[in-house]
Amino acid sequence: MDRQPVLVATRGPLEGARFPVGEDGITLGRDPDCVVVLDDANVSRFHARLVFHNAAIWVQDAGSRNGVFLNEKRVVRHKQFGPGDELVLGDHSFTLELDPIEHESVMTGRVALPTAPAPPSALVKWVLPAAAVAAVVAWLAIR
Repeated sequence: MDRQPVLVATRGPLEGARFPVGEDGITLGRDPDCVVVLDDANVSRFHARLVFHNAAIWVQDAGSRNGVFLNEKRVVRHKQFGPGDELVLGDHSFTLELDPIEHESVMTGRVALPTAPAPPSALVKWVLPAAAVAAVVAWLAIR
């Protein structure tokens, strides 16, 4: 897939939040271990899952009491979730967007990057001036 599926919150306290859907999918619910944590009494601890299978995103009800709704229809087993569909869990609504994947540019050959001069070492900063002072003091002492 040359696009990254992203779950986007469209209604509720998380409105505007974006959750990339990776190969491992996403869990939604009240439990802090869920990828998308929904602080809502109408949402179960583990309410729903988004599963990435056969290059498509599928919605599964994870045994919730109040149900998962896709385009106003209750999800009984699993349903395919596509861009423009509306997913509702409790007081929260989501949609799916496909963001372009940015590929790293490939460079061939070598590029010489300019380097900044190294900072002076402790030898140059302290030892050489101290040696110069000692030499002057010694010269004055023998005169």
